[in-house]
Amino acid sequence: MELALSLLSVLGLNSVLLFFIKRYFDRRDQRERQETERRSDLFKRIDTALETLRLLSYHRMSQEIERLLTQGYATPSERRVLDEMYANYKDHGWNGDMDARLEKVYELRTDHK
Repeated sequence: MELALSLLSVLGLNSVLLFFIKRYFDRRDQRERQETERRSDLFKRIDTALETLRLLSYHRMSQEIERLLTQGYATPSERRVLDEMYANYKDHGWNGDMDARLEKVYELRTDHK
């Protein structure tokens, strides 16, 4: 009888201990999942914001090129600004129509004569 009681109390103690260990790890896993979801959400918002900035910079560069082409000349300072915009444009990995349009600007006079 004593052996059975000892066995049951050891098994009961092991079950209680196992319950608390499992509970601890379940809570930790849940916190890690929540943190991962929060980070994923943050990265998604950052990516969206960066894409918006990319599109705005592309649009602004297009506007500037069109303005200069319509104006018929581009001063050295306007070309420097355009060069900075173009460097940013290339850093985003874009290429295409902007290269040809920029060449047209470089072919323009540097003053309004």
